[in-house]
Amino acid sequence: MALTFRLMKKPRVCVVGAGVIGLSTAVRIQNELPNYDVTVLADRFSPDTTSDGSGGFWQPHLVGGDNQDMVIQWGRDTLNYLFYLATSPLANRLGAQMVSGYSFFSEPQCPEWRHLVLGYREVDSREIKLLFPRARFGMFYTTVMIHVKAYLSWLMSRFKHNNGNVIDARIDKLEDLVKEYDVIVNCTGLGARKLINDHDVTPIRGQVTRVKAPWVKLFMTYQGTHGHCENYILPGADAVVLGGTGQEGNWNTGVDDEDRKMILEGCVEMMPSLKEAEVVRHWTGLRPHRTSGVRLETERLAKGKLVVHNYGHGGAGVTLHWGCAGQVVREIRTAFTPNFSRL
Repeated sequence: MALTFRLMKKPRVCVVGAGVIGLSTAVRIQNELPNYDVTVLADRFSPDTTSDGSGGFWQPHLVGGDNQDMVIQWGRDTLNYLFYLATSPLANRLGAQMVSGYSFFSEPQCPEWRHLVLGYREVDSREIKLLFPRARFGMFYTTVMIHVKAYLSWLMSRFKHNNGNVIDARIDKLEDLVKEYDVIVNCTGLGARKLINDHDVTPIRGQVTRVKAPWVKLFMTYQGTHGHCENYILPGADAVVLGGTGQEGNWNTGVDDEDRKMILEGCVEMMPSLKEAEVVRHWTGLRPHRTSGVRLETERLAKGKLVVHNYGHGGAGVTLHWGCAGQVVREIRTAFTPNFSRL
């Protein structure tokens, strides 16, 4: 009698979270593990995620921990992917663009990511004097920006087109998903504080203002000695993003008038032409900071089930998302082998 083989049911993966970290992880699992059945489960979807308000600017920012080598690796993978999008026919749909500009500081810097961006150079004293005399150090480089709302919409379209499942629901503990799924990917960001009792996750409150200023072509940022504010001007696809705040432990999601004033005044000081720019809207969001750094690791459960944690990206969700998604795929591929049975 001839031997026959039966493939057991497709492994089921549930990605919890629908921000840029969650959706990119779900899509990359679909792309690279096509025999897996993937579900995205969340209680907030675009346009109501923290990712939606992001400036979409690639630069490692407010990322804690000692695993900076991994941050650089994930950042490199993501930047290469964003450069691809920004130079592809998808650029218009995604608001993906290469942007050049200046980052100024109150003291000299030597960021590890300087080797990843294009055309990095330290600026001379003449440029500082002409552009922002308050600074004591500056650099010029080219990076990428993306319109995050458009990008989230595109990721969701790709996910659904590849037969992905979407569930609008809230869960109180990951164990509730173990019966239904073989792999759970925890992309809950700040929600991990309550969901898995990780009190190392704390908010860093961000507030930005978007204005109409089509004449702004270069980005400009300034980091002074004040630990809670970095002024930045980012020329996005539909508006210029002015920021911002970095208030650790602040849970306020409302627009603060003092912060609004500080942002506008600081950005106008850097670029006086913004003084008459029309304000489009203000926004606040809570970045999921983790003092010990991004948590990206696998936890084995009973009966061969897995949880892969992917959260705590601080202000660098857009900067690290695609590289971290690739790491999740590698974690699953290494730890989880589909079962086959011989009849």
